[in-house]
Amino acid sequence: MKTRNKIFKMMLLVLLLIGVSACGTRRGEVSFKNYESIVTVNEASGNTIASSYEDVILILGGGFVSSTYDSGSGVVVWEDAEGAIVTITFDQGKVTEKAQTGLYGSIYQTPIGEKEGTWEWVIRQLALFTFHASNLFGLLSSSYYWLGLLIMTLVIRTLGWPIYAKTNDMSIKMQLAQPELNKIQEKYRNRQDQASQQRMQMETMEIYKRYKINLFGCLMPLLQMPIFIAMYQVVQRFPLTPMNVFTDQDITMNTNFLWTTLGNTDWLPNLPLALLVAGLMFVSQWLTTLRTKNTQKHNTYQNAKAQQSQKTMKYFMYFMVIMMAYISIGNAGIAFYWIVGTAYQLFQSYVGHKNIGKRTEQLSSKV
Repeated sequence: MKTRNKIFKMMLLVLLLIGVSACGTRRGEVSFKNYESIVTVNEASGNTIASSYEDVILILGGGFVSSTYDSGSGVVVWEDAEGAIVTITFDQGKVTEKAQTGLYGSIYQTPIGEKEGTWEWVIRQLALFTFHASNLFGLLSSSYYWLGLLIMTLVIRTLGWPIYAKTNDMSIKMQLAQPELNKIQEKYRNRQDQASQQRMQMETMEIYKRYKINLFGCLMPLLQMPIFIAMYQVVQRFPLTPMNVFTDQDITMNTNFLWTTLGNTDWLPNLPLALLVAGLMFVSQWLTTLRTKNTQKHNTYQNAKAQQSQKTMKYFMYFMVIMMAYISIGNAGIAFYWIVGTAYQLFQSYVGHKNIGKRTEQLSSKV
C-alpha cells in the first residue's frame, strides 16, 4: 500500500508540475502572453487604452534588435533566443500595429518542427510515423489522419504490452504473498514499539524477496509515461503542422472523422466523443477496482491506512474520469486517441484476466 501511495503522489506531482509550467510568464521578455497584452489603437475601447512606447518596453524589454522609433513614430523589432520575432509599429507614441512570427500560447499550440531538442526529435518521429500511417505507408492515394492516429495508438499500446504483463505478474505475486503478509500484520497488530515494527518490516521484506516482489516492478507502469506524454503532444500539435514538415510532396491531410474533425476545439461536436471517453474510462477503472477487491477479499486484516488508501483510489478514479472527459471536450483528436487507447487497454485487461489462473500456477511453482 505504501508503494501504491507513493505512485499516486508521483502522478499528482507530475500533474502539478505540468500545471505550473503552463502558468504565467515574466514581464520584460518576448513571449506570447506578453505580446497578447499589448493593446493597439484599434483594440482600445472604454477602460482599455492603447499601449504606449514605454508600456511596450516594460512588457517586451529593451533588448530589441532594430528600431526606427523617433519622436513617437516608427517600427521596433524584437527577437528572442529561439528566433521568434515581434514587430511593433508606433504612431504618436501609441501602438498602431503589432505582428509576430514564432510565438505560441503554449507548447500544445506550437506546430511540430518549430522547436529543437531531443524531446522535440522524439515527438517529430512519432508524428512522422503517424503521417506515413495515414495512407498505409503509400498504399492509399489519400491521407486520413484518423487512420494514422489509430495505427500509431495501437502500435504504441502493443509495444507497451510487456510492461503491462510484468505489472500483471507483480499483482499476481502480491496476491500469492498476501496470506503470509496478513499473518505478519496480525502477528504485530498490537505491537507498536520500534523493535517490533523493525522485525515486522524485516519479515515483510523476506516475503517480498521470496516472491520476487520489488519496487521496480511496481514502478514499471511509469516507464510508459514519457511516450504517452509525447503522444499527447503529437495529437494536440499534428493538426497545426503543415505537411511540408514531413514530406516534399503536395499532400493534404484529411482530418474529417464522422461529424467532426480530429483537431476540432468546439465543445458541442466533441461532447459525444468526450462522453464515450468517460464511459470507457469508468468501465476500465471500475473493472480494475473490482478485480482488486476480489484479490483482497481474503485479506482479514486491514489497518486504517489501507482502508484510507482504498478510499483514495476510489476518489482518484472519479477524478481521472472527469478530467479526461473535460480535456476531451476541448479536442476531438485527444478524444479519439483516448477512445482507441482505453478500448485497447480493456482488451489487454481481458486477455490478462482470462489467463490469470494459468499464470498464477506458473508463478506459484517458482516460489
